[in-house]
Amino acid sequence: MDRVAVARLVAKSWIETYVSELGPDIAARLLDQLDRDDMTGLLPGADETVFLARGRNGLRGCVTSAARHGITYLWGLYVLQEFQRKGIGRELVERAVRAHGSKNSVELTVLKSSVSARRFYTSLGFQFASDEDFEILPGISLPAEKMGAPASEVVSQDRPTY
Repeated sequence: MDRVAVARLVAKSWIETYVSELGPDIAARLLDQLDRDDMTGLLPGADETVFLARGRNGLRGCVTSAARHGITYLWGLYVLQEFQRKGIGRELVERAVRAHGSKNSVELTVLKSSVSARRFYTSLGFQFASDEDFEILPGISLPAEKMGAPASEVVSQDRPTY
């Protein structure tokens, strides 16, 4: 995996999303976190996998996943704005879910302010599970919701693009 390319993709995605959602100061602090060795948890640990969507000119999207105790956890799903609504996010989620088995349940956390992301996950079969606070930076938590779905519902042949 090309760490530099993933960092570039995530940085561009964060700028596209978080400057307007969270303001330039918090977005800049988030970008500083990409300099950490694990890129703020986006690089895979021992039991984690990153799935990449590549195009002719580089990375278009990524998602990180892990399976633990019958649950597939997803985080760090980013698709560059110019490639959104082309099925890339759905394909990344489905690849990650398939890799961990169709008998698992699937869970993720999404910021409440990310309305389009919540709508996207709902279109894949995810449902609201609980409210929570998500710490995006030390001392800064934002309202979020945990969403979940059976893996068999997330991986579908006949799902329309949202």
